[in-house]
Amino acid sequence: MISITDRRQCCGCSACADACPHRAITMAEDAMGFKYPSVDASLCVDCGICEDVCMFHPRESVPEPSCEAIRFPELMDRSQSGGLSFALMRKAIRGGYVVYGAAMDEDFTVRHRRVESEDGLDSLRLSKYVQSDMNGIPGKVLEDLESGRKVLFTGTPCQCAGVASLASRHRNNLLLADIICHGVPSPAVWKSFLKYQESKAGKRLTGALFRDPSLGWHQHKETLIFGDVKLVDNEYTDLFYRHLMLRPSCTACPYASLNRPSDITMADCWGVEQALPGFADDNLGCSMLITHTASGKEFCQEFSDKCQRSPIELPKDKQPNLFAPSKPHKSAKSFENVYIREGYAAAIRRFGKDSYGYRLNQFIKKVKRHL
Repeated sequence: MISITDRRQCCGCSACADACPHRAITMAEDAMGFKYPSVDASLCVDCGICEDVCMFHPRESVPEPSCEAIRFPELMDRSQSGGLSFALMRKAIRGGYVVYGAAMDEDFTVRHRRVESEDGLDSLRLSKYVQSDMNGIPGKVLEDLESGRKVLFTGTPCQCAGVASLASRHRNNLLLADIICHGVPSPAVWKSFLKYQESKAGKRLTGALFRDPSLGWHQHKETLIFGDVKLVDNEYTDLFYRHLMLRPSCTACPYASLNRPSDITMADCWGVEQALPGFADDNLGCSMLITHTASGKEFCQEFSDKCQRSPIELPKDKQPNLFAPSKPHKSAKSFENVYIREGYAAAIRRFGKDSYGYRLNQFIKKVKRHL
């Protein structure tokens, strides 16, 4: 029987729930909106399958992967990086694959979704800086594979690991593409943030974007749309990048390394301007493509979409989460406690970018830089 006594030891991939032949496991939300397995002891026969399928632990060392800078000029106007993710998914659909990826529902909940047509791929475009709901997804992937379909699954490394473990017998028809993950933010805080902004604006939210492509590749802000009015800020983004609301397992992630469970890794190719002068100096974006397996290399060998690509060294200083997990903020637990007890408004007053403590800390850092 799977039992999570330390929240850092569960990534919420849902593979254990879908693996259980007795349907004894459901994924239950905690106060931060993160899901963990909950076992119905009356249904559990203690067969151990759920524990066997859990892959949230370090992998054996694998050969160092190959790395490229890549960009798709015709896709970049609607992409936040170089268009690699969409190009991969479109190639898969055209090759007869079923594609799984994260989409945002009408109520701004982020969930993984199954897509079989090019028309459906638009919902999977663009980044979503909140943990996606994987409820039932590993099982659907397995059903597709068992019916003879080929599958491209895109997600965080831990989500890919869970899917790979459940579908290990069909690995030849399963292509896994992960992202270099900074950590997954709280779904509950995301929803509370949106309600807070609606209250301040006095209007209903009609759209939300992370890293709006129209603002340029290097801008890390959220764009909220209230009808014909746009609000661009970084209140939520600031909480994310300061690691105040990450899932506890993200700070102990075994996949923040080159030993990844996937065939392909995608990321922003930060530092490309210095590494490859003239390759991507237009601020429109550039992707980094890392291939780990023969299957990944073969799939990415050619694209029907026009692209620029060039080998590049792994940017150890630009993508630290490819080599180590994010460190928890010293006030992360305090933020969580205040949020749970008093709500989002109180938490943002205490810990947000406009709080006294944050501004004082920034002032001290500024003084130290000039000493």
